[in-house]
Amino acid sequence: MATNSFSTPLQVYLIDRYNMKENAATNVYNIYTGLTNFAPVLGAFVADAFWGRFRTMLFGSVFGIIGMVVITLSATIRQLKPPSCSAAARQAGTCVAPSALQRAVLYVGMGLLAVSLGATNPTALPFGADQFDETNNERHKAGLTRYFNWFYAITMMAMFLGLTVVVYVQFEVGWGLGFAIPTVVMLVAFAVFLAGTSVYVYVPPEGSIFSSVARVVVASCRKWRLRLPHPGDARRQEELLYSPPGPVSGNGRPRVFRLPLTLQLSFLNKAAIVTDADEEIRPDGSPARPWNLCSVQQVEEVKCIVKIVPVWVSGVLWFVVMTEMLNYTTIQALTMNLHIGSRFTIPPVSILAVFYLFVALFVPVYDLLIVRAARYLTAGGITLLQRQGTGLAVGVLGFVVAAVVEPRRRSSALGHGDGMSSLSVFLLAPQLALMGVSGALNMIGQLEFYNTEFPDQMRTLANAAFYCAQGASSYLATLVVSIVNARTRRSGRSSGWVSDDINAGRIDYFYYAMAVLGAVNFIYFLVCAHFYRYKGEQPAESPGADELPGDSACSSGSEGVLLRT
Repeated sequence: MATNSFSTPLQVYLIDRYNMKENAATNVYNIYTGLTNFAPVLGAFVADAFWGRFRTMLFGSVFGIIGMVVITLSATIRQLKPPSCSAAARQAGTCVAPSALQRAVLYVGMGLLAVSLGATNPTALPFGADQFDETNNERHKAGLTRYFNWFYAITMMAMFLGLTVVVYVQFEVGWGLGFAIPTVVMLVAFAVFLAGTSVYVYVPPEGSIFSSVARVVVASCRKWRLRLPHPGDARRQEELLYSPPGPVSGNGRPRVFRLPLTLQLSFLNKAAIVTDADEEIRPDGSPARPWNLCSVQQVEEVKCIVKIVPVWVSGVLWFVVMTEMLNYTTIQALTMNLHIGSRFTIPPVSILAVFYLFVALFVPVYDLLIVRAARYLTAGGITLLQRQGTGLAVGVLGFVVAAVVEPRRRSSALGHGDGMSSLSVFLLAPQLALMGVSGALNMIGQLEFYNTEFPDQMRTLANAAFYCAQGASSYLATLVVSIVNARTRRSGRSSGWVSDDINAGRIDYFYYAMAVLGAVNFIYFLVCAHFYRYKGEQPAESPGADELPGDSACSSGSEGVLLRT
């Protein structure tokens, strides 16, 4: 709630209170958004390699509080912000620009928030998942699925409150109070977080997965000339490769599930070939040269990451179309009637709250009704890939609705001399509602998919992958608009479909193009889902000489089958 109450209206804030030009404000916003979406990769590395999830999250929370305090002070203290500028002066370009000190204070606060999000975004969700009892597999799986749903539902509700209550205070009362409210909320949340330190389950850092991935690639390349034993039989091959027993917890149970050797990407299996046991393996069983010899577990972890990448690409494309919807719905709202009744007016950005509200409202419907009905009617219920695919299809429908609505708005705006439509801004609510349902299915489905399909010790990286998908989509969304404008200008138009003047462009055509992109992504996703195998899903036949290379799976099934001693 706190961070989104700052980032969502950031462009308006920079223009309104810091007297920045539109392009300069947009550039600052894009840089900040990129930092906050890619910083979780660094946070995941630190958490996995050095500090663990709790300490990293604690560090990020402290930095977030300091960042919000700095931003609140910059919006409150007169010396830390430029003087106010009237609309006429802004139009004439005579507003006083912020000083170097004022910019520095603002950018320090933004930098602290970026560090905070880089530390907390990849660790908060997996730290909560660490608290579940994994000794009861069925109960653990059901509880974890519900945890993912409600975690994101509450997050969406917090963003809804930020886009309605907090944003209204910022626009109608003042930016200082509008930033002070979420700062106080963040302090309260931090106190609640600290209250549980005596009962939390703390998972120690397992080491950086990035170095493990690099070792597997280097070791397999160094041994590329060697031939794998029993190339058609995964189980017999594994018996001859380096597969030491994994670490155990205090109760004697394996700390992580062991992944069996598969025949997918078999070139990587060469990293586990033992050429000279006396030289390559120490007496304690550890590799003497980790960059020459890797375990079967390390090899299979790399395969799991590679296998998830095609599904991740589909998630990036969904975020691209979602970003386009939210961006241009806001621009549409700027030209529409923002009144509720005769006196109350909402900020234009508040219309996006409909999206977050429907994500939050649809989650309990899905969790309590749809999932239970599916389990009753089918043997296995709804899979994670089916959930994501359904979300993609609903998203396409949302763009079709948006394309149908836009001509009404445009016609109404062109009918007035000032380019403002008399139609209510809530005419845009149906398209946002459909995208909200799409997000509840696909976006939360992505989050759960990454957290359950990545190997257990990679949950932090799984969340970093989720936020990186959002970061990549913000840049790709700009590229898509540039391509669309370039192609539509060649058709003889003086401006493209996505014009600086929304009434001069054809946003409805652009929405139809996004619907086509969403449909192509849906077909691509179906192909990926067809060939994907879940963790724990074994082929119909036991792995053997007749098994096709694509039929094995990264798996963490039952202990009795997979654990080697």
